[in-house]
Amino acid sequence: MSKRPIPVAGAIVTAVLVLLFGNPPFVDWIRDPNNVESGGVVGFLLNQLTWPQWKFTPTGMDMATFIAYELRAVLIIALVFGILSMLAKGISSGGVGFLIGWIAVILGAGLAAFIVYFIANLTGSPTALNALAEGGTYGLFVGWIVGIFTGVAKRG
Repeated sequence: MSKRPIPVAGAIVTAVLVLLFGNPPFVDWIRDPNNVESGGVVGFLLNQLTWPQWKFTPTGMDMATFIAYELRAVLIIALVFGILSMLAKGISSGGVGFLIGWIAVILGAGLAAFIVYFIANLTGSPTALNALAEGGTYGLFVGWIVGIFTGVAKRG
């Protein structure tokens, strides 16, 4: 069986998560306190889903910041695909596929945040390592979704 479905499945699910939950209208809706209580569990998880936000236009920001938002979203997808491509041969079961998919999102999001920090500090992190930690936190709370699909891709 080809190992290609595992990285492709991970990249597609990551792209759907980034495009669906990182788009500006959804991010604005989640961050509005009238819609979602940010102190609750659901509010926390929804805020995590919006972390790799991207922008439609550079309105109200300089071009470097706009590029940084777009680059972060693209890098997350590309890095998850790259990590899964490198590790696809070693995935021997659906359970291992689940764990590798989850870890790929943790590493991919963390590295994307770390790289983009040097273009523009999008989250106000005091250091690049704090940015890396924010990306890793996104991967920790969202990566299991990608892990499910990579595990299924291995089994299927």
